[in-house]
Amino acid sequence: MNKFLNHYLLPLLIVCFVIVTVSASKVSAKSTASDTHIAVTGTKAGDVSPTITGGGYINVVNNGAFVTATQTGTGTINIVNAGAGVTAYNTGTGLMTIHNTCTAAVTVTNTGNGNIKVYATGTDPITLTYTDGADHTYGSYGADGSTTSKSSRFKSLVSHITVTGKNAEDVATELIGGGYINVVNNGAHVAATQTGTGTIKIVNNGQVMAATNIGNGVMTINSTCTCAVAVTNTGNWNVTVNATGTTPIALKYADDANHTYP
Repeated sequence: MNKFLNHYLLPLLIVCFVIVTVSASKVSAKSTASDTHIAVTGTKAGDVSPTITGGGYINVVNNGAFVTATQTGTGTINIVNAGAGVTAYNTGTGLMTIHNTCTAAVTVTNTGNGNIKVYATGTDPITLTYTDGADHTYGSYGADGSTTSKSSRFKSLVSHITVTGKNAEDVATELIGGGYINVVNNGAHVAATQTGTGTIKIVNNGQVMAATNIGNGVMTINSTCTCAVAVTNTGNWNVTVNATGTTPIALKYADDANHTYP
């Protein structure tokens, strides 16, 4: 019996252990590599399913329904979701940016290397497929569901909304009440929502950002962070955020006090 154990069973157990250990190590290494390219924040961050094949990036701020993002290649998917479900497929080297407040499902597919910008609003499902490798923009510039042109939108809100920077067109603003929004965007997509008489001030030189301010306080955000940033304030006091580093930042304040981060 001992001879059987020593000569047959024991070597077999050792081989199985080595195979399992090596396999687990490979899975862990793959997961760690992907995690450095995926940033997920927002109140519904747990309802996001990101998949990367290649050296690309996925950045999601999810305050809405379930988001599925699949990046194949070295491109990037940036999503700010405050609506229904979003499904995004990006294949290639291009940048796909989706800002969603639509109350129906949104599906965007890009199999070329062009850059895609989608501003999804309304109540009807939206399905977009791009295969020509060119740049495309779908929907209105604004996050409030406006279907007016950018120029007329600015004329009606010029005294309360100011957007500048080299990526000024990649800013979605929503203003409810007599507040103000001021954004300088030299980075990725910015979504700013001000409810009440307060003010949002943003200088973005980093990745995708979502800022929500409710009340009469001042929210000031300066970001160079290379991952998604989400800041929410439901009080009437002031919030100052200096976002840096390479990890996602999600901040939520509701205690009616002044805050400075970090």
